[in-house]
Amino acid sequence: MAIGDKAKCDIDPVCQMDLSEIHGKYMYDFEDEVYYFCSEMCKEKFAAEPEKYAKAKKS
Repeated sequence: MAIGDKAKCDIDPVCQMDLSEIHGKYMYDFEDEVYYFCSEMCKEKFAAEPEKYAKAKKS
């Protein structure tokens, strides 16, 4: 895997933390994709505005 080519579960879409070593335990399903987070706070931010973070990830 090339640098910067991370799967959705490897990077927190809110704070951009690398989750590859800590295995994000907070999850949220949005538009048939599961997103992982470093904390409950990041998960709640995503849940409040999922389009904002999911769109940023796809860009």
